[in-house]
Amino acid sequence: MQNPRFHKLLDKIREIHDSKSHDYAGTEDPFSNFRQCEKFGIPAWKGLMVRMSDKWSRLTNLATKDAKVNESFEDTLLDLSIYSLICILLREDAKNTPL
Repeated sequence: MQNPRFHKLLDKIREIHDSKSHDYAGTEDPFSNFRQCEKFGIPAWKGLMVRMSDKWSRLTNLATKDAKVNESFEDTLLDLSIYSLICILLREDAKNTPL
């Protein structure tokens, strides 16, 4: 049986991704902001893993103490899920092998 709350979260992930992509990336490449690290010789998917570790640190702080951040535990998890999906796509781009 499908869980409608799970699918609602997937819809929210789509909305967040589209909104942030509009704010951070160019129109030609929705992941251009993540590719900036390539200018320093770091593959985009590895650079994204650094951002994922920042999110993980934030989650740890939010879970263990009263962290003073403008992002909730749930919002941070949603961002981490988006980063995970983008990392898959960037890694595929680097390997030149689509799903």
